[in-house]
Amino acid sequence: MRVPAPSRRAVLSGAAALALSAPFARAAFAQGASAQDTANRLKAANSVRIELGGQSPIALFGESIPGPVLRVKQGAPFAVNVENAIDAPLSLHWQGVRVPNAVDGVPGLTGPAIAAGEKRDIAFTPPDAGTFLYRAFVPEAASRTLVGAFIVESAQPSPFSTDLTLLVQAWSPDPKMTVPLLTVNGAVSPTLEAPAGGRARLRLINASAQFLRLKIGDAPCFVLAVDGQPVQPFSLKDGRIQLTPGGRVDLTLDVGTADPIRLDVETTQLPIQLALVVPVGAGSSAQGQALPAPDALPSNGLPEKIPLENAARFEVPLSGEASLSSFPSLGTVKPGQSVVLSLVNKLEAPVAVLLHGNPARILDGVDDGWKPWWHDAIPVAPRATVRAALVAGTAGKWAVIGQRGGDGAIVAAQSYDVA
Repeated sequence: MRVPAPSRRAVLSGAAALALSAPFARAAFAQGASAQDTANRLKAANSVRIELGGQSPIALFGESIPGPVLRVKQGAPFAVNVENAIDAPLSLHWQGVRVPNAVDGVPGLTGPAIAAGEKRDIAFTPPDAGTFLYRAFVPEAASRTLVGAFIVESAQPSPFSTDLTLLVQAWSPDPKMTVPLLTVNGAVSPTLEAPAGGRARLRLINASAQFLRLKIGDAPCFVLAVDGQPVQPFSLKDGRIQLTPGGRVDLTLDVGTADPIRLDVETTQLPIQLALVVPVGAGSSAQGQALPAPDALPSNGLPEKIPLENAARFEVPLSGEASLSSFPSLGTVKPGQSVVLSLVNKLEAPVAVLLHGNPARILDGVDDGWKPWWHDAIPVAPRATVRAALVAGTAGKWAVIGQRGGDGAIVAAQSYDVA
């Protein structure tokens, strides 16, 4: 799906964003940082960041923008202690991770939230290697600031020269800016380093409410994974790819020995630089030779086919205001049963549909096949219908949330029961 590119106002907003790069740079975090450095602790607390919200306090994890990177090996137990120091209940959701229902962290669906002033230990074993994110839910709205990257590393050695996580957020520090400025890892247009002549892995995470049209600079790149799930690698010949709100894309990037590589957000006129990747080091004597296509990442074991003959079918209208305090049930299915969701967008804006618990594949035509990728953040174009099929997993209540592109308004909040 393609969405309209931002107008010239976005370009002006990008110029204003660059003027704020110094304050944001102080908020950036290092690629090597992780919650393991703080014994896997997350504290949600209010903090004043003049460059973001003036004197009004905003809620952050560990006073960091974004929150610290959480890392764990595939199949290894993971645990984190979460402290709620804000004046509202807090639930923690693990976007794209196939966690038990009791850990999913959706108010009203998965047990009580963490009350103000309380702490809670959260533990699970992630079954899938990949790029995911954690984010907090607070009453009536999903917080845009309480968010961070969750990286589940493969047990196999990495074939890449470096592994870079780029988490994108959107801000509106200036009321006159009609398009929010964008940050990567808390900084405006940061410079990231990669070994010269090597092949880098880029983990792109869209934690904003914007549909982003990215253009990768003049360097060979291949898509490795979509929404955390491996795909058969394919080349981005023109370097363009869309990032859905809440979605993730893993890319390889072949880094040369001299020229930096731009990552831009495309607009209807001039692009806005999102980040810059620069080669460091001398590189190898074999430089100048094209690298072979990358091998596919190991499968996470999702089914190759989804039987649709006896699938449960539900319609999810994306048409108006909804509340995250209530999740009406679409119906009940059995574990292992196929489910087809008809996502009907009646709006003039694109919508990102966020699935909890189970990823889905987008169906082609009249259920006569499916696209080859799994999604837990599904783009639905304006005035369009998308059908997506999934296989119900473990028992529980699982959320289906529609988020309007641009302002992030919640336009659908429903659930389905697995029992």
